[in-house]
Amino acid sequence: MNRRTFVKRGLWGGLLLAAGGSLGLGLWPSAMMRPPRRALQALDRRQFAILAAVAARTVAAPDADPVEIAHRCDERLAIAYPEVRHDIAQLLLLLENGLTGLLLDGRARPFTRLSPEAQDAALYDWRDSKLALRRGGYAALRKLTQAVWYGPPAGWPDTGYPGPPTFASPS
Repeated sequence: MNRRTFVKRGLWGGLLLAAGGSLGLGLWPSAMMRPPRRALQALDRRQFAILAAVAARTVAAPDADPVEIAHRCDERLAIAYPEVRHDIAQLLLLLENGLTGLLLDGRARPFTRLSPEAQDAALYDWRDSKLALRRGGYAALRKLTQAVWYGPPAGWPDTGYPGPPTFASPS
């Protein structure tokens, strides 16, 4: 990628973030259907609710708890660089924003106010977008939510991973 392309993409991403919060559709309240169960460390309540809604769509394990996944993400973000926390927070608000959804996907409702099927469609729109910001954002949110659920040993059975091999000790 040359410098001009990099600058153009950065400008478009910045404009998208700025425009997303500037008009009334950006102020439509989030649905707080999955409130936190304990104190938050890195996210605010709105960002937490958005992340829990994303987790409900990206982690397919039958016993997965979107609120617990969002709490684990919040804990990981609390020890991340401040820039990473800020970027994830901005990304969540961009996904939630009705104006951005209207301009790019034809949906004016916030992500948390969509049906599960419409949330899947919104995430697929991000995954398949021509905008690198949206594709990268989808990948970051999917990987974050899946890593905190499937990474610890308790999540291994959901993936079919039996755990690390055990070796007999030499006699």
